[in-house]
Amino acid sequence: MPTNRTKRILQDGGVALGVMIFEMATTGVGRMAAGAGADFVLLDMEHTGWSLDRVGPVLGSMRADDVTPLVRVPAILPHLIAGSLDAGALGVMLPMVADEGQAAAAVRAARFPPEGSRGYGLLYRDQAHPDGMGATTRSANDETMVIVQIETVDALDRVEAIARTPGVDVVWIGQYDLSASMGIPGDFDHERMRDADERVVAACRDHGRAAGMLASDPAHAGSLVERGFRCVAVTSDLQLFDGGLSRALEAARRAR
Repeated sequence: MPTNRTKRILQDGGVALGVMIFEMATTGVGRMAAGAGADFVLLDMEHTGWSLDRVGPVLGSMRADDVTPLVRVPAILPHLIAGSLDAGALGVMLPMVADEGQAAAAVRAARFPPEGSRGYGLLYRDQAHPDGMGATTRSANDETMVIVQIETVDALDRVEAIARTPGVDVVWIGQYDLSASMGIPGDFDHERMRDADERVVAACRDHGRAAGMLASDPAHAGSLVERGFRCVAVTSDLQLFDGGLSRALEAARRAR
């Protein structure tokens, strides 16, 4: 089982930075992200409609790259969680986690016995441990990350209990849905959203977890790190393409 560099960074108290992928799920994305210095690549299956048939080859290709492959699954369902991990992900993100019970269910689905209920389906040669199946499952449990998302007011009210759930590694704010749940959609600078950010960071700090979020731009990414977030997607492929293409077009038009 490959070493999960992102999990090691976070366990050591460091900051892990990566990119979220919504459109450009190609076999080269891990190599490009690793070349740029990213720690992780997070493939989104929740809002894209992608299946494991689509993301599986991308996850497999990342095995050759020095980057952690992560997947956001569409729902907290064991077959989606285990299937993503079997396909090569080293961690899963779970959307709309409502309470500590759902967080614990996600952890169980992501871990082999005795820590969880994941069925054995490690078919990749590089996942097998030379000391046999027991060592393989222990290694998989050690290297797998579980990221839970806080996206509703009800979840925010339970964030301390969610953060102390054994096996949770990252508590990630889904700021779009959380702001909508608060009745202030998209108003990320609102005092209530700022308070929510601080509450999640404090809960993570108190229970040895990392707080995470997708940044809206480089300045926001830096602000998140300064405020105590330690697992940050500094951008998405959509932001990179839109921003990069816009700048290139503007430069070309100025030269006409």
